[in-house]
Amino acid sequence: MLIVIPCRNEAGNLPAVVAELRAARPDDDVVVVDDASRDATAAVARGLGCEVLRLPVHLGYGGAVQAGIKLGLRRGYDVVVTFDGDGQHDPADVEALAGAVAGGADLALGSRFQAPGAYRGGLVRIAGRRLFAGLCRALTGVALDDPTSGLKALGPRAQALFATSRFPDRFPDADALVVAHRAGLVLTQRPARMRPSRNVHSMHDGLRPAAYAANMALSLLVAALGRATDLRE
Repeated sequence: MLIVIPCRNEAGNLPAVVAELRAARPDDDVVVVDDASRDATAAVARGLGCEVLRLPVHLGYGGAVQAGIKLGLRRGYDVVVTFDGDGQHDPADVEALAGAVAGGADLALGSRFQAPGAYRGGLVRIAGRRLFAGLCRALTGVALDDPTSGLKALGPRAQALFATSRFPDRFPDADALVVAHRAGLVLTQRPARMRPSRNVHSMHDGLRPAAYAANMALSLLVAALGRATDLRE
């Protein structure tokens, strides 16, 4: 299994994240995708024994995720797991996601709403997740209640789809799930005990939630109404 950690300026968080991963899952391969960080993210990751894929320009979260998925697909991993570098995710949740893929799912999503006591954020974020979960369900008929979760396990078919240029390159959340459903992939979810991010600033700070909501609404329409030929490998 390959665990992909997309990172931008996560030098301070990586040691704890990687140490926890290594303790829980010592046999998994780990690659840190450094999205043109301005800090020592790449050097820290190498010092921790991780493989590093360093992007020469800042592509954004979606671009970093896709780069890691492409690497996993090229190397023939049965399962690729995307795992955030800010401390939100619990390595103990990876096993259930990987098991869902081994059991026939193409994509297994980690859901904080399925895990009692998981951190869910403030009321605005909860409302936003509920909104996009509802839109996602309306567009796909699949009940996935945490579409903004960055914790995902992907089998070969999901890797092949998301490795293409049709993968949402900014915030691959509900829109990516809609694309996967339209392509005929089997989607499921498992509990994920999310924790608060260790980052002082996140991509959803300030006015960013409003921009995110507008961008995601547009991206959902594109994902739902895009050409059928865009869903073929």
